[in-house]
Amino acid sequence: MGIALLGEAVDYAGSHGASVLDGHPVDVERLQAKPSASAVFTGTMAMFQAAGFTEVGRTYPSRPVMRKHLS
Repeated sequence: MGIALLGEAVDYAGSHGASVLDGHPVDVERLQAKPSASAVFTGTMAMFQAAGFTEVGRTYPSRPVMRKHLS
């Protein structure tokens, strides 16, 4: 479900003129414990990678900044 929602967000942003889309998911591989559902409400890094986003930085060891160029 999350991947489908992310795909729709990408489509929506692109159809409304966005050229770049950033996301701030969770890198669950870098968490100390198994994440709760409330900890990953922004999505997971794997989900963003599957949607064609690439990592451009980190705000915290477990919080990558993911970017997708739409044009």
